[in-house]
Amino acid sequence: MVTVELFGMARVKTGVSHVALAVDPQAQVATLVGNLAARCPLLIGNGLVESEDGSIAVAEGYALNRNGLAFLSANDADQPNWADGDSLLLLSNQAGG
Repeated sequence: MVTVELFGMARVKTGVSHVALAVDPQAQVATLVGNLAARCPLLIGNGLVESEDGSIAVAEGYALNRNGLAFLSANDADQPNWADGDSLLLLSNQAGG
């Protein structure tokens, strides 16, 4: 189980501070982001963005951080090897959060 913590407007607009996700350890970042949107659709437009082809990504101006140590990108070639208990932070990368 991976926990995604929401900050700033993502938290305000959705009304939740955490979203728990069951994730395949080999899932790519893009898959995890899509699962997050499915679990919490109010994030679309509030930290996540849906493209014309239906794919979901982290919105411009937001960042996804793993365990406070590394920023993630859906374009990362390496698979993250998710571990039970991983904590992801979805936060604004703008000054003031």
